[in-house]
Amino acid sequence: MKRVTIRDVAALAGVSSTTVSRTLNDSPAISEATKEKVRAACEALNYVPDIAARGLSGHTTNMIGVIVPDVSNPYFSALCASVEECAAENSYQVLLTNTLHDPALEMEAIDWMLSQQVDGMIISAYSPQSQERDTALLGDLPCVYLGSNHGPSCSYVEVDNDLGAFEASQYLCRLGHRQIVFLGGRTGSRTLEQRLAGYRRSMLMNGLTPYEFVAPEFVQKLRSWCYERAEELFRGGCIPDAVIAYSDAIAMQVLAAAEKHGLRAPEDFSIVGFDDISISMLPQIHLTSISQQKSRTGRMAVERLVAQIKSGTGQTADIVQPELMIRSSCRKK
Repeated sequence: MKRVTIRDVAALAGVSSTTVSRTLNDSPAISEATKEKVRAACEALNYVPDIAARGLSGHTTNMIGVIVPDVSNPYFSALCASVEECAAENSYQVLLTNTLHDPALEMEAIDWMLSQQVDGMIISAYSPQSQERDTALLGDLPCVYLGSNHGPSCSYVEVDNDLGAFEASQYLCRLGHRQIVFLGGRTGSRTLEQRLAGYRRSMLMNGLTPYEFVAPEFVQKLRSWCYERAEELFRGGCIPDAVIAYSDAIAMQVLAAAEKHGLRAPEDFSIVGFDDISISMLPQIHLTSISQQKSRTGRMAVERLVAQIKSGTGQTADIVQPELMIRSSCRKK
């Protein structure tokens, strides 16, 4: 039988998932009338939240939950491998799930992890807004966020996205490129905002005009959207000097669109990615990219979480320095 989720309770009660989670945590912000509706829906669906059960049981499971947007993305698969390796070294097993860039699925994933009575969670949140909704459901469970979509009081590990994009832009400027396009990312993402800030800072410093192609927030298939924008760019005949792709996965889409129009990097344009995934190092691609230090980031997140679980350490905030990995996808203009 399909497990009843917090979203099922919300639908029956006619409230939001956030309201359900706040009711389960007995938030004073929720009226008694609303709480009664939620409790009645829980009873009707036989939904038993495990938030309190975990605290009452007094035992640990030696399991941590890991929630990422898309493990098929090589960046997240490499990151999760690092998390699993470090978790095993600390005698923890990992439960992994994907949210498919859906904030509702993110909350369901947290709900499911709680039902498994995990000792803590590592989460790559969809947005700062989804992270705020997660907080009510998580309660005081130890948690570390990966990436930039987190609140000021959360524990987190993130790369300096602003600096990474700035260094990529500066490198292209030093090669003599003047028309530098930034392509990719979804509106509403703090990660995107930070990378755009670094890119714009470099453009302003060098007296250049920013050219940005950013997807609306509702776009689900970001790679397809970026491929179409790159196709439009190359089809128009106005080939930019260089492209900064939001990620290496997006850079691959740009290269595929360019090839369709008989163009290649670095002969016709330079390109820099972000993430430094393993495929970028292949001789046929050899993509210059900004490394987010995936292995170090994943291990650090586990170490901070284990410290929270075992000794109740307070908030930790770690910002990892990016590294420009120069390969052969760029050349002097």
